[in-house]
Amino acid sequence: MCIPTHPARRTHREKTFARWFARDFDFVSFNHATIVEVVAPSHEHVLAFDPSFVPKSGKLTCGLDLCWNGAHSRAEKGLEIATLAWIDVTHNSAYALRVAQTPTAPSRDAEQIRIDTYMAHIAGVVTTQHLQPLKYLVVDGYFSKQKFVDGIRVLDMHLVGKLRRDANLRHLYHGPRHCGPGRPKIYAGKVPCSDLARFEHVESGDEDMALSHQGVHHVHLKRHLRLVLVRHRPTGRYALLFSTDVTLSAQPIYRYDKARFQIAFLFRDAQQFAGLSDCQARSATKLRFHFNASLSAVSFAKLEARQISDKRGAPFSMASLTRRCFNQHLLDRILDQLATEGRVEKSSPVHEELCNYGTLYDMAA
Repeated sequence: MCIPTHPARRTHREKTFARWFARDFDFVSFNHATIVEVVAPSHEHVLAFDPSFVPKSGKLTCGLDLCWNGAHSRAEKGLEIATLAWIDVTHNSAYALRVAQTPTAPSRDAEQIRIDTYMAHIAGVVTTQHLQPLKYLVVDGYFSKQKFVDGIRVLDMHLVGKLRRDANLRHLYHGPRHCGPGRPKIYAGKVPCSDLARFEHVESGDEDMALSHQGVHHVHLKRHLRLVLVRHRPTGRYALLFSTDVTLSAQPIYRYDKARFQIAFLFRDAQQFAGLSDCQARSATKLRFHFNASLSAVSFAKLEARQISDKRGAPFSMASLTRRCFNQHLLDRILDQLATEGRVEKSSPVHEELCNYGTLYDMAA
């Protein structure tokens, strides 16, 4: 049954959306062009990569498997999507470039296949969009693996990430060289995180955080790293950050890792307001279209809000944006049914006030 609507508005049936979701679309180029158009090139930019869990029921969905759900700290039935995002460090905001679903793999080869899939995902975007000038890719502790680190360096980019507390690290020897036979001394013992005597201390810009850094050698990764020890002063807890760029100082590494968490807000807003977890499609093509469309919608909303906030200084809220759109749609439907003398002009303050009803912050069209 077709529901009567206003003649000026054209509605599409579910089958129309299903057909369009089965088509291929270049979300990467579309997102990249939009981000470059809005975000100032003078800002500090990096890339971030992070997988996320999407709940999914049924038996015939492509890629359905037991995947790690970080929110519940356990493996659950669903899908895993990996997102490569553009991070505007200056404005502390993330915008999605591309989303890819992680395929299932045999349990004995699952980790190696997953790393290969992640690398193919990143390499495809970086090379086709020429993103090497961004120079740094920021990831979490899972990606501190030799195969992944070497793959990023092949792309002529540097990795910024997190290490385990028990990582096998060695001090670099900078003392005098002896003239006798034998191999020159390269290392000066293991790095104990409890002894900060050899670390250089710098300011973090946050009174609760203390930064200490030095150049070290990672035995498992087989390369020199810039190690940053971030200590929370009130509790004494600490984390080990690193960069494969040994010339990078501690403050940028700390800022980049801190800005990486903005990608989590993309997932949150997409799930709560853009239907990320609500797709009923089962094929890989339709799921890929849906995931990219959902996260791209959030990114476009943030970019539009960024253009407005540059002029008005208003913060971004996806909840306020969806509330305003709903209010505006409801007002348009009501006003379409009113007589001419009962209309409210869309340019009037009354219309703006009604559109912003229930929002956290006042927004402008």
